[in-house]
Amino acid sequence: MITILSDHTRHEIGERLDRELRERKIEAEFISLADLNVDPCYSCGGCTDKTYGQCIHRDDADIILPKLMRTDVLVMVTPVKWGSYSFKTKRVFDKCAIIGDRHYYCKNGELVKGKIGRVHTFMAIGVKDQWNNDERQVFKSLVEENIKIMNIQGNAYMVDDSNLNACLESVVEGLR
Repeated sequence: MITILSDHTRHEIGERLDRELRERKIEAEFISLADLNVDPCYSCGGCTDKTYGQCIHRDDADIILPKLMRTDVLVMVTPVKWGSYSFKTKRVFDKCAIIGDRHYYCKNGELVKGKIGRVHTFMAIGVKDQWNNDERQVFKSLVEENIKIMNIQGNAYMVDDSNLNACLESVVEGLR
């Protein structure tokens, strides 16, 4: 199962990707962040102690997280500002720590997390009108670091007006 978590983008990349996957008979679930309210993670530790595996701050993450527990591939579509995820995407991503193992361990000299859910691949599609080289590198590094910490496979894709269709095709091929 593939889950597309999409913050609204000008070209509706998430929606287009969802349609493309469904046309190819690839099972996908689309989650739009447009009307969802996810508060920031307060790093209170409640999910690792008081309410183990569940955030004590109730919000729409309660809708998203169970779906992410059942997915194999998470595709995150986000507008990019200063080389990073949008604030809505970042809030959801921070709360996803709940579905990871609460314990870190060392792998190849790096701290990584185990996982509880089934996610084995993370793809981030960053969307901007126009990228500069610094932002491309920062976004790519951010995604690579997230993949390393989650101890899974994945890739970063950078979409703009000049490569929209080619990038979508590349993502779809990467999901086969």
